[in-house]
Formats: sequence, structure tokens, C-alpha cells
Amino acid sequence: MRIHANFFWTMRWMRVDAMAIFIAAVGATAVTHGRWWWFFALFLVPDLSMAGYLFGNRAGAVAYNTAHMYAWPLALLASGLAGHATFSTTAALSWMAHIALDQVLGYGLKLPTAFEHTVLGPIGRARRDREAATKGLASAAATAPESGRGGA
Repeated sequence: MRIHANFFWTMRWMRVDAMAIFIAAVGATAVTHGRWWWFFALFLVPDLSMAGYLFGNRAGAVAYNTAHMYAWPLALLASGLAGHATFSTTAALSWMAHIALDQVLGYGLKLPTAFEHTVLGPIGRARRDREAATKGLASAAATAPESGRGGA
């Protein structure tokens, strides 16, 4: 499978955008006087959604993607800010920072085919397999004799 160069160009933009969201979430935690110990304690909670993969790839992707959508933490943030609830605000900002950092690292929303298949490209074993196949094809092409040139 060959991926177009524009895919990688767009993926870089998505990662820069995610980095900006991560920085904004961390900065907003400081501005709102959030509790840093809650921020760090809650940071990995969205990854509990991976337990959905115990029920198959499609169920896992639905659970993971649902927990990694910005809509939920944005709603929680609005509720926390409106009610002056420090815990809700900190939890929402931690959640948003988690989603953003996942995207910066290449862990995007999951495809229903397998955990390693994301909208940002393959991760883990699937990525290693793709890179090995690409290197194998490149080395085979480099060592293959050229045909149609010269001749006897």
C-alpha cells in the first residue's frame, strides 16, 4: 500500500494543531489554578477505553474513539467553568491534553479493523511491518538489474 506524500504533509499539520491544543490545555490549567496532582492523576484515564478491545476490534474502536473525542471534555470544561468547579475544569483540561498528546505522538482515532490502524497511519506492529515491507521493496528495486537498457 502506497501512501501519497500529501498525507504526510497533512499529518504534520494535524500534529502541530494537536501540539497547540496540548499547550493551551496545560496553560489553561495554570491560569484556572487547577490542581496539578489531579491533572496528572487523570491524564491516562481516557486510555481505560482500550478495554473495549476485549469485545472485538469494532467495539474497541467505538469505545476508544468515544473517549478520545474533544466533544466530551469540551462539554465538561464548559460545565466546570460555568459552575466554578475546579475539579471538573481540571479533569476536562487533563482529558483534552491527553487527546492532543496522543495525536502529537501519532495515536489518532482508531479504524475498526485493528487497534494498530489509526486515521494518522499505522502504529506499533502494523507500522513496523509496513516499514519492513517498504524497505524490502526498495532494496529489491535497487538490486534488480535494469531491463531494456543497452543490449547485446
